[in-house]
Amino acid sequence: MVSSHQNANEGTTPAKNESPPSPFTSHLSELTIGAHVLFATDDWFAAAENLLHSTPPTFIPDLYCTEGKVMDGWETRRRRLPGHDWCVIKLGGQGGIVQGIEIDTAHFTGNHVPGISIQGIDLSALKGTDSVSWMPGALERIVSSEEKRGIGASLDQVAAAQKACEGVVVGGDEDKKWRYLLEQTELKPGYEETRMHRFYLEYEDKVTTHVRVNYHPDGGVARLKVWGIPSPSSPKPPLYSPAQTSHECTVVPHSCSALHFFPALPTGCMELSSSTMGGRGVHCSDRHYGIPSNLIQHMAGRDMGDGWETARHPDRPSIWVKNEETGLLDSNLMDYCILKLGSVSKEGGICRIVLDTRHFRGNYPESAKVEGCYIINDAHIPDHEIEEQYKESWFTLIPRSRLGPDSLHVYDADLDQIESCEGRKVSHVKVTIYPDGGLSRVRVYGFGDDVCYSRL
Repeated sequence: MVSSHQNANEGTTPAKNESPPSPFTSHLSELTIGAHVLFATDDWFAAAENLLHSTPPTFIPDLYCTEGKVMDGWETRRRRLPGHDWCVIKLGGQGGIVQGIEIDTAHFTGNHVPGISIQGIDLSALKGTDSVSWMPGALERIVSSEEKRGIGASLDQVAAAQKACEGVVVGGDEDKKWRYLLEQTELKPGYEETRMHRFYLEYEDKVTTHVRVNYHPDGGVARLKVWGIPSPSSPKPPLYSPAQTSHECTVVPHSCSALHFFPALPTGCMELSSSTMGGRGVHCSDRHYGIPSNLIQHMAGRDMGDGWETARHPDRPSIWVKNEETGLLDSNLMDYCILKLGSVSKEGGICRIVLDTRHFRGNYPESAKVEGCYIINDAHIPDHEIEEQYKESWFTLIPRSRLGPDSLHVYDADLDQIESCEGRKVSHVKVTIYPDGGLSRVRVYGFGDDVCYSRL
């Protein structure tokens, strides 16, 4: 039987616990790249943070809690007061130029939001914690580990948040007020046939750092994805992390939540290794649990499967021994991968290298080394022969140094943590891990000879 509120031709097949393929590629609103909910009028049935998860929305039929049915999305109460529900989201990094919006109402069938509108604003002039703290209570919400389901903002809190939205225009710049990315639009219920709503936006050369999601008037949505061109200055490290800096590198554990910001990269310094720049995973010694091309994706790794991981080395000794001189394992057992940069670096142009062991807590490499080389034209060389043919051409960028679990390892040339490549261009990097294990991402920043962006 079809509900009287449901058009018979809209479909009634329950949504699958998996997401259909998306035509978009660059996600700006994912938790794993630093997107955060700053405020929500109501989180009664399900918290707004669920909108930003990268995993497909799931439905467990018999799962209930004190508030009612547990849903995987952002679901507000049936509104009994004037107004409508809304939330404010800070996009990952420094945001970007929004080109598409994807809304998934999966599993919200009798309780989906009937209408939605989305506004955007450019607050890139707000630096550091100011990009968050302009919204009352935002910092507390981000760092809190408490369950957000079952709460709702008071009338005073909603009024304060609305006032903050109205007064946040930086420097009186009228061109940077809230603007509609998506005017009020009807949403369909979350059956498999009707769950996905995709909107291609007309291109405008305006950066968006924050979005306001307006429910008209209430209900639930499973996922919201804002797609677009990331701002070139977007920091890849997570925003809220403490750091430990040594002469080797700066280590930032993902598991901690204290505030840390990395020094700004020089103007013109880009992520040369990124797949969005044309970077490519070329070859590796072992790909048992993952492939090198995962290492250069723009988004942060979703899980261990979204990285490069090798099998445990079959020749590992029965007892590991430490080299007293280096403090590292006394072993040359290793695996390696080769990455081709999307743009050849200028001579001496490598500024920063990041090795990210996100999610690799019990299987991270003990240590790693990074080398570079310059190959003028590799089109005629089979990928698996590059390492052998150019074995005499590799030069050290980062000597073998210790890695830690689930952490960013950031090497800056300005801190003398990258060996000088003065007079040398870099087209390929070779990452060697000892003795085995997994990495989530490798990011190489520098000045390119022929920088170009692949947009979507």
